[in-house]
Amino acid sequence: MTDSAQQERFREGIRLSWVSIVGNVLLTLFKLAAGILGHSQAMVADAVESLSDVVSQTAVLVSLRISRKPVDWDHPYGHGRAESIATGLMAVMIAAAGVLILMRTIVSIASGDTEVPGLIALVAVIVVIFVKEGLYRLVSRTARRHRSMLLMAGALAHRKDAITSLATLVGIAGARAGYPILDPLAAGLTSLIILKLAYDIAGAAGRELMDRVPEDETMGQITSISEGTPGVEHAQARARRLGPNLFVDIKIDVDPDLTVRDGHQIAKECKIRVTEKVEGVADVMVHINPHIHDE
Repeated sequence: MTDSAQQERFREGIRLSWVSIVGNVLLTLFKLAAGILGHSQAMVADAVESLSDVVSQTAVLVSLRISRKPVDWDHPYGHGRAESIATGLMAVMIAAAGVLILMRTIVSIASGDTEVPGLIALVAVIVVIFVKEGLYRLVSRTARRHRSMLLMAGALAHRKDAITSLATLVGIAGARAGYPILDPLAAGLTSLIILKLAYDIAGAAGRELMDRVPEDETMGQITSISEGTPGVEHAQARARRLGPNLFVDIKIDVDPDLTVRDGHQIAKECKIRVTEKVEGVADVMVHINPHIHDE
């Protein structure tokens, strides 16, 4: 990834993080007021969830600033792992919000403490659904363009809010139609959706922290480009992601009778091609082996 692309990714990430933080703060206050005034447990649960999003989006902002730091002597691969760690922390905070909401729901149903939500809660949740879906589309477009797991986790947090608010809408509408138990049940369903999302985000962060091989399409592209380099008779590649950056190791087989200078030139050309043609590649290490022909 070029320096200009890195700078553009950083600027957009920071801008979207601030948009998400300010948006979630306003939505938290809006949901909390609507939940209290409208006597809706599901809406109050939604407000607690949005508060956790404020914390997680702040973690996104901090990690983006850390990951931007250049390579130094004790971080030769850069600081991209900060994004993976922040993604994992987001999963923990989202899961904590889900557990809190679930516990509140169980206590409410067990005690029989249910009320019919007011009209303000119904109107508020419809507004929240549209706002959150809009934020998801805005952030996810940027996340896909820059192949950022961290930004995509932030986008999914917005989509999660839209989905859980939809469950809240069903609960409030059902309660107002004469079934007050549906409001806390909607809050319980919200908590389960939140916990599933936290699990998925944690899994993605864990796979990156464990240096799982990138998708087959990327590895196939790297191998194909390497073997298409003049002088390369066979290539074997492996790679790992550190945040948005991809670090690649390639073993290439060349004619054993070539000079060291010629072999080095082939390796250099292979590195240039992979770096230029595979999106997100930050560095390529090429090892040369003599190709042993079958007798």
